[in-house]
Amino acid sequence: MSRVVRAFGVLAIPVLTVPVGMATADAATLPKPPTKTLPSALDVAPPYQAQRLCDPQAKPGVVAFAKLMSSHYKVGTSEWGIVRNCNSGLTEHSEGRAWDWMLSANKPNEKAIADSVTQWLSAPDAQGRPGAMARRFGIMYIIWNHKMWRAYDPARGWAPYTGPVPHTDHIHFSFSWDGAYARTSWWTGKALTTVSPGPASAPKPTTPPQTPSAVYSLLIQGATGPDVVLAQKVIGVTPDGIFGAKTAAALKTWQAAHGVKVTGQLDPATWAKMVALKLIPPRGTATTPSTPTKPPVTPTKPPVTTPTKPPVKSPASPLAAYAKLTLKKGSSGAAVVALQKALGITADGAFGPKTEAAVKAFQARRNLPATGIVGPSTWAALMGGTGSTDSASRSTTRVATPYTALKSTVLKAGSRGTAVKTLQRALGGLAVDGAFGARTTAAVKAFQKSHQLAQTGVVDGKVWQALENRDYPLRAYYGTVLKAGSHGTAVTALQKALGVKADGSFGPATATAVKALQGRAKLARTGVVATLTWQALEAELRRR
Repeated sequence: MSRVVRAFGVLAIPVLTVPVGMATADAATLPKPPTKTLPSALDVAPPYQAQRLCDPQAKPGVVAFAKLMSSHYKVGTSEWGIVRNCNSGLTEHSEGRAWDWMLSANKPNEKAIADSVTQWLSAPDAQGRPGAMARRFGIMYIIWNHKMWRAYDPARGWAPYTGPVPHTDHIHFSFSWDGAYARTSWWTGKALTTVSPGPASAPKPTTPPQTPSAVYSLLIQGATGPDVVLAQKVIGVTPDGIFGAKTAAALKTWQAAHGVKVTGQLDPATWAKMVALKLIPPRGTATTPSTPTKPPVTPTKPPVTTPTKPPVKSPASPLAAYAKLTLKKGSSGAAVVALQKALGITADGAFGPKTEAAVKAFQARRNLPATGIVGPSTWAALMGGTGSTDSASRSTTRVATPYTALKSTVLKAGSRGTAVKTLQRALGGLAVDGAFGARTTAAVKAFQKSHQLAQTGVVDGKVWQALENRDYPLRAYYGTVLKAGSHGTAVTALQKALGVKADGSFGPATATAVKALQGRAKLARTGVVATLTWQALEAELRRR
């Protein structure tokens, strides 16, 4: 961001110019920003405080800021745009400390207001302190019209924002915990000198426990994910996980036919009806495999009681000696010979193109990321499922992703439709208009380059597979159930994704991290990992 220097008396003050793409508002037609007497001292700049709790209750500082802006500029509303359910990925909305002010970059008056407000908040004050007004409100960052400004890194200025939502129809404000609770100088008249890390946990609910169906989140058109797939199967549309116009229309028909208020939304009443008709499982009850009741003690050598596998020690697999090795194109030796024999191809000990192709084909068949690289999960699959050391129950359940039905679909410049929209959402930084134009072609080529694919600009099965591998890296474990006492490669994958010590043993720390994840995803906090928990973890990974 360029800077110019203006002289104010004897003090030289750097003034930030308006970000590229943001028009300077006409002072004659816009209200001046709100003012009040403020202390000369300035609040400490907030650090980045990512969402870590599930507490979707609007915080007082956010509500006050929303009311101040919407009333002062006579546009927008403070009635909504703050809270979002905890199934929406990593977002401060799920803690009630973010606000979306619905101003459009396509409406000149609203754009002028938005440009003026964002500049006022991010610009330096008379003493040259950057983002002074944002700090007085406790604003962490702002996203508007393809640009993002960060109070915790003001030197970056208004940097390009390439997320999937361009923020051309609203400004997004995220607040620190101090800003969320109105502890900053705009509200208190006293500059904040320390930073609160926020509450250690979400407050306990004061209302009675909800019915099982109530833990299904409210979903509206535009939502994506496994719960959308679940509902689509009930209402009879393609289960692609995308809540689009066809899903909304089919949902309205279903609601009318089943005596539910026709809203076109997956609301509590609709979920409750589906649960009552036993079309979907109730939430709030554990869906873990039934096992005989036993005291929670771990003997030195516990007997194997998993009903799906006989408690018999089978001879060690000839591949077990290589299970900790990573093989890829260019590798050679005895491990490669063993791999090639297991794959049923010529065992010459050289990992070349044919071996790589055979590995990818095997990985695809076993619903593993088709990387062509042989690591723990591929060795485990070659040894018969989860590996000889995995104490996890596994089924053959395969859950479709939004890409599953599209793998035979070829898209290129000029293509149109919902498949193009799915592609554009996945690539990010594009208008989701369903039209495959020059920008979409460029984005496809960039994706192909980053994934070592031929840069054709044409979307084929290889591109869809690469997108699926990127966005659903844990899908190979959807049918694996893990709980306290489990161990092996699936536990290691779980721990890495959770960010806890990856020792392959499901102990108390892993159980605690799993329950925290389940709480954020509004799943029953059982500590048992099954399909929905794997998918919730995957959703968080996509947003990190």
